[in-house]
Amino acid sequence: MKFIFGLNFCFLLVAGSAQSDFFSAVVIPDSTQAVQLDSAYQYAQNIKAENLKEIIEYLASDSCEGRELGTAGNDRAAHYIAAHFAKNQIEKRGESNTYFQKVGFKWIYWDKLHFKINGVPYKQFWDYLVIPSINDDLEWNANEVVFAGYGIDHKNYNDYKNIDVKNKAVLFFKGEPKDKNNIYIINGTKTPSDWSSNLDMKVEAARKHGAKLVLVIEDKFKDYVDAHRSEVVSPDVILDTSEIWQPRGINQLVLSPTTASMLMGGSFKKILKAKEKINRNGKPIAFLIKAKLDILQKKSIRAVKGQNVIAFIEGTDKKDEIISLTAHYDHIGMRGKEVFNGADDNASGTSAVMEIAATLQKLKNEGKGPRRSVLCMLVTGEEKGLLGSLYYVNNPLFSLQQTKTEINVDMIGRMDDKYGKDTNYIYVIGSDRINPKLHELNVRVNQKYAQLKLDHTFNSETDPNRFYYRSDHYNFAEKGIPSIFFFSGVHEDYHRLTDDAFKINYTKTTNIARHIFLLTWALANGSGL
Repeated sequence: MKFIFGLNFCFLLVAGSAQSDFFSAVVIPDSTQAVQLDSAYQYAQNIKAENLKEIIEYLASDSCEGRELGTAGNDRAAHYIAAHFAKNQIEKRGESNTYFQKVGFKWIYWDKLHFKINGVPYKQFWDYLVIPSINDDLEWNANEVVFAGYGIDHKNYNDYKNIDVKNKAVLFFKGEPKDKNNIYIINGTKTPSDWSSNLDMKVEAARKHGAKLVLVIEDKFKDYVDAHRSEVVSPDVILDTSEIWQPRGINQLVLSPTTASMLMGGSFKKILKAKEKINRNGKPIAFLIKAKLDILQKKSIRAVKGQNVIAFIEGTDKKDEIISLTAHYDHIGMRGKEVFNGADDNASGTSAVMEIAATLQKLKNEGKGPRRSVLCMLVTGEEKGLLGSLYYVNNPLFSLQQTKTEINVDMIGRMDDKYGKDTNYIYVIGSDRINPKLHELNVRVNQKYAQLKLDHTFNSETDPNRFYYRSDHYNFAEKGIPSIFFFSGVHEDYHRLTDDAFKINYTKTTNIARHIFLLTWALANGSGL
């Protein structure tokens, strides 16, 4: 640990993850410097824990039904947010003199799904997994399956050499062959090639050779199902302006080892020996398996309406320059009668944006409003792929050329395992990726007022969580707008039934919301980035 001097103040810098391109350290403010109790600080005190709590408790109540896109609960949450803006006398600047920007979606889900092997039915999730977004409708019967090793087509190793798979089902293992010294045959190194991790490459190879269906043996089937469950339980969702996925002429099913063994029957031991022999000799082995397959996969597509909720506080002498502030208000809904209330994800961030909007409007009413305009937008469809914000940046209500900065707030009410009971921190992501001045301003504002630990660990391009790409600021960043994302980390209740309002730390949420207000205020009133 050492002192770093710069930016006209001093702070502690704790080394973060090793990477060379983006800032990934923890900035610890100098606590010997007094907090500045100026007018901006006083304005921030308008954001109160009891107000945030009231909002979070409503949005995370069972009455909002988990706020899943396309449900009555999601609409109820949107109208609650709009009523809050109306109560605080914020001008309507959405479509048709409302607080809303309407967004259309298409839900894609399985309508019918049957899979039999030798007349025995097998179950989705338990025995196999087939994802609607990457498969087409299919009704097909077959009497044999081609075992094709690892399903690889490469100049150094080709499972399709000397076999015919046209209009047939192809069965293969995940991964790729390696010898007894753990040297991968394809690239001659101890590092696996893309063929190990990229299933699409294998599916495309099968399609290129004319196969009708791919069957993949997944050794870690339960983990695979857990990772992809939401893609099947919840409908796949696209914007109604997007093209529906175009089929590649080949479908794919991922099989559990048990299901694969039932398919192979008497060939099971033969296939296991073939796998060993491929690894030992580095030469492909393929053969036919006699098995009767009966498959029916039929999708349904339904139009769904949603809305982004807009609060716009017009500035004074620089009103044509806009600071954007976003949070998503949707969550993952219900499973049967059980409600995934999503208090931290993301009623916490939603409450912060709502109260910041109310505070800005209050200041404007008192003749102290911001110089630049501030767009406070609660977006929908984040859980379905950042869709509400994607729609906005492609159909903006206010020019993106005028939008100077984007601030995004997603989960600020809990602590993760790294910080435990320490509430005085926040993860900061993306602040230096487009304009480093945004990062510098955030650090200065924090030192002057909130004095939180600013942890940039997840800003590393090598961060395996890839959080930079997983929340709504990313769509603004894609358009070249300097963007910053505030996030307090994943915890044990993330995307679980137990993400409830009583678990929110309201002192922490308030302190972070005030910091975000003060950064917004500095951006709206300063000289600009």
